[in-house]
Amino acid sequence: MSTIATGALAGWKRCEGMSGIVLTMQIVESVEAYQEQRVAKVQVALNDRQLRSLARDLTRAASERGIELQARRPWWRVWG
Repeated sequence: MSTIATGALAGWKRCEGMSGIVLTMQIVESVEAYQEQRVAKVQVALNDRQLRSLARDLTRAASERGIELQARRPWWRVWG
């Protein structure tokens, strides 16, 4: 049995493991749900190949919408 739900991404956290990454995403159904902190937590385990594919898809989606992505400066350049 599968359930398909829609919502907005309110936040996420990543944890690294030996064989990949576990993303914990907070999904909300509405602004009211977010304000009341009624969030659904979804965990997804991704291996390196899946993580690269997801990053590529998200980068493509951002550039299609005109969003410019930039990485944070390394800490040694910020503090140096």
